[in-house]
Amino acid sequence: MHVICRQAPDDATRTTPDIGSKSSPVIVCRNCSYQVTTPDERMKMNGAFLHTFANPHGHVFEIGCFQQAWGCIPASVSSLEFTWFAGYAWQIGICANCGAHLGWIFTSGTHRFFGLIVDKLRFP
Repeated sequence: MHVICRQAPDDATRTTPDIGSKSSPVIVCRNCSYQVTTPDERMKMNGAFLHTFANPHGHVFEIGCFQQAWGCIPASVSSLEFTWFAGYAWQIGICANCGAHLGWIFTSGTHRFFGLIVDKLRFP
């Protein structure tokens, strides 16, 4: 199985889900409405906020990158195996309230960011 990656280098070149404005208050877990992060925490990794990846089992995920996601906690040990971001170890990230899989926490040295599955979130 090949890992695929599609990145939108510029938000203007791609139709994106309704992610609200930078001043919107909160992004919540689609399953339980628990507060996960805010639109102000959005960030670009490798030139893009949104990325589409497939895992080794062929499951495809569209993720958005966030600097912080207080409502997302680690639920696995760190691994460098099949990482989507070179040099970053990943951990499964779950909702701190209901335990739903929200995405992954990526760490390299002292830098950390969250790759959250956009379909698992509700944007303002």
